[in-house]
Parts: sequence; C-alpha cells; structure tokens
Amino acid sequence: MPNPLFYKNVVPLSTEGHKNLRFSTPDKPLAFAKEANLIPALVDEFELALNDLPIAFLPATDVPSAVFVTGLKPGTNVFISDEGLWDGKYAPAYLRRYPFIVGDVTDGESILCVDDTYEGLSEETGEPFFTKTGESEETLVRALTISQSYKASADRTDAFAKMLHEMELFQSISLDAVMPDGEKTSVHGLMVVNEEALSELSDAQLGKLSAAGFLKPIYCHLLSLRTISRLGQKMDGSTAATEETVQ
Repeated sequence: MPNPLFYKNVVPLSTEGHKNLRFSTPDKPLAFAKEANLIPALVDEFELALNDLPIAFLPATDVPSAVFVTGLKPGTNVFISDEGLWDGKYAPAYLRRYPFIVGDVTDGESILCVDDTYEGLSEETGEPFFTKTGESEETLVRALTISQSYKASADRTDAFAKMLHEMELFQSISLDAVMPDGEKTSVHGLMVVNEEALSELSDAQLGKLSAAGFLKPIYCHLLSLRTISRLGQKMDGSTAATEETVQ
C-alpha cells in the first residue's frame, strides 16, 4: 500500500526501537508541503476553513477524497512561505499532524506511527518520546491524541463523501486561471457538489443528510469556492483571473 502524501517511510513508534528518539520543529516546519497544491481535508474543518481555502473533492475508486486547493498550478502551494510557514488564517490538520499517523495492526488495535525520514527527529536534540523507564512523555501523548482525533475525523469524512457520491451529487470541474504575465494554467480532475442536483434531492435524502450532520458541511464547501480567486492574488501579490469549468 503506498504511503500517504508527504510520508516516505512510516514505522511504528516503540520503546525498543525508539527509546532515545526526540522530536523538534525544523527551521522551516512546513517546507515539505511547498509543492502540494492539494492537501487532504476533513469534514470537521470545512466551517473553520471556508473563508480561507477552497474545498473540493478528488474522484476515487470507491470514496471521493476531500481536499483543500492550495495552488492554481501543480507543484505550487501559495500558502507556504519561503520560511516554510503557513501564510493563511487556517492551517489544515493534515499538515499539523505530520509526521505522525495512526496505523492499524493485525488485532484491530491502533498504534502511533511516524515518518522516520522527518527532519525534526533525532537522538541528540529535541523533546523525548519516552522516559528512561519506557513510559510515554508528553510529546508522545500529544502526538497520539492529535493522530487519533485525525483518524476519527477522517473516517467521518469518508462517510460524508460516500453519502454524497451515492446520492450522485458530484460534478467534475476544472479551475482555469490566467496569471498576471498572461500564462494560462488549469487544475483538472476536481469535483464539487452540483447545486442543482442538491436542490432536487427528495425529503428522505435530505433527512438522511441532516440526520448525519452533513448538510452544513455541504454548504460550507460551496461557500468556500468563493475563495478560489484569492489563490491567484497570493501568487507574487498579483491578481489572476480564475473560473470554474464544468466538465
């Protein structure tokens, strides 16, 4: 199974293999996301991010994936500064969780894992994960809490996207932009909720979405699309003309 975005070598954290491992924040903490123009999004983030980040979906074999659009050109994230910091009002949980992730083991239990290629891991400097007697330090407890919370929200996001997919609410779009220098660029392969299809849902379907708590995230997603033009504005401080093309 391929590693998730940004993760290069995921390994379980253990007292045996990592008793001396320490964690620190690199000089450029988010530089690893500098070239990612799409960042995974959680349904529980939609309301927090709607005024800052466009929210769209990527098609998949079974369940579409919610994403934040962070750049109008592949390989460009306009929210990561040259100093490797987040230049926006809301930083996605996916970035704040990295380099940790919860993994499932054979007996069904979850275990905290880490990308051991992460620049901030060392045995010389930083906050320790374990005490000398093998107990969890606050650094490890905090990482586990964040990762477990992310996993629970990710499961809810999958359920949200699956329900919208089953109700045939998605339509494919492209984001087309003309940069200040005249260059044309497009982001293809995205999906958004079709407002006409949403208005034609039956009372039973709307009731199902409401009971699951999914109506509000739908409208947050639709409202977030107003921020697409800001992506162009953040590129070199200039304005780019953008438009959505329904496919």
